[in-house]
Amino acid sequence: MMKTLYKFLFGTLRGRLIVGVALVHAVMMALFIGDLSIRQRAMLLNRQVEEATALSQTLAISAAGWIAADDIAGLQELVESQRRYPEILFVILTDEQGRVLADTDNSRQGLYMLDLPHETSLTLLSRTPAVVDVATPAMIGVRKVGWARVGIGQKEAGKKLAEITRSGVVYALAAILTGSVIAWFMGRLTTRRLYAVQETIGRIRAGDHLARSQLTGDDEAAVLASEFNSMLDALAERDANLRTSQEALYKREGELKEAQRLAHIGSWDWDALNDTIWWSEEYYRIYGFDPQQPPPNYAEHQKAYTHESAERLDVVVKRTMETGEPYEVDLELAQPIPGTKWIVARGEAKRNANGKIWGLRGTAQNITERKGAEETLHLQAVELEDEVAERQMAQENLQEKALLLEEEVEKRQKVQDDLEKLNESLEQRVGERTAELAAKNLELQKMNRLFVGRELRMVELKERIKELEKEKNRLQT
Repeated sequence: MMKTLYKFLFGTLRGRLIVGVALVHAVMMALFIGDLSIRQRAMLLNRQVEEATALSQTLAISAAGWIAADDIAGLQELVESQRRYPEILFVILTDEQGRVLADTDNSRQGLYMLDLPHETSLTLLSRTPAVVDVATPAMIGVRKVGWARVGIGQKEAGKKLAEITRSGVVYALAAILTGSVIAWFMGRLTTRRLYAVQETIGRIRAGDHLARSQLTGDDEAAVLASEFNSMLDALAERDANLRTSQEALYKREGELKEAQRLAHIGSWDWDALNDTIWWSEEYYRIYGFDPQQPPPNYAEHQKAYTHESAERLDVVVKRTMETGEPYEVDLELAQPIPGTKWIVARGEAKRNANGKIWGLRGTAQNITERKGAEETLHLQAVELEDEVAERQMAQENLQEKALLLEEEVEKRQKVQDDLEKLNESLEQRVGERTAELAAKNLELQKMNRLFVGRELRMVELKERIKELEKEKNRLQT
């Protein structure tokens, strides 16, 4: 209940208006009553001083002869006669030395008063609401014979003043309550049209983005509703543009992620002041980290490289943080994952409005295949250099052999020439020898025919001898 009331009074425009009017009434009435009370108290105190002064002067005049005559009884009757005043606190009559001759308190008779004024004139010893103390010298002619001292309080007047103050408080509370009720009605009339705008806000919060305020007129509420409707239209247009931009942004982010994936390029952003870093998905993939986990800080990230690569990276990063010069450096991973061993890191400085460097941003590209190709090309280049050297040596050998071959060819040409000459001589001799052999061959043919006839006859004889031997053997058996 109290929470609801507090929310209404201090959380709504109507409640604040009521509280404001009530506070204004309270302050104004409090000031009025306070001022009135102060004036009344001052007036009563002045009146109290006047009465005490008048009474002390009257007593001083009346008691002067009796003081000079030392008529104690007469002085006491005079003092007792003053009790009819309701506010009297004390009445004292003393001689010139301050000895109490008569007092409303008989116990003080004969005592001496030490606080009487030194000057022979009317003196106000105390001026407070509790007591006004006035001392007046008793004179006979120009001679002082004693003192008349009167003390008056404000008991009854104070009661009346307190009653007046209480009545003022009651009237103030009534005025505050009346002002609050009037403020409530005024607040209701003032805020009723504003609540129509609030109702439109509630409908929009509930999901009805086409809701608009229908207030008409030229007052502030109507102007506010019109401006509110214009703002809603502008917001609706901005939301439409924002959705279009977001869709385009999501599309570009997807294209960027795909491009980074295909190109094996990851991006990063480092806040050096807070030592926080952001990695793209491809950057996580290159280093083999879990994208669901936050990226490590700079010191932890250096552990991903070999010692030599980490030192080179630290040097270029510090130089860029100091000078703003961008860097590009090839780095080797300490624990490579399949397909990733070498990367090329590029970075540049980020500056604030004052030109001070507060971080870095850059990319990392997987160049393992390129490094492998470079190593292959290097090996091939070495092999090619070796092969070229071998071929040069072979060429030099061939040149030497060619020289030897030329010499051999010259020698063989010379031999061939000699052979041709020898061949001509041999052909001539062969021709002559062939003619001789042909003549001898005819002679051999003739002799051969003779020898062949004899041989045939020898064969026939051998066969006849074999037959005769066979016949002989048969006959013998």
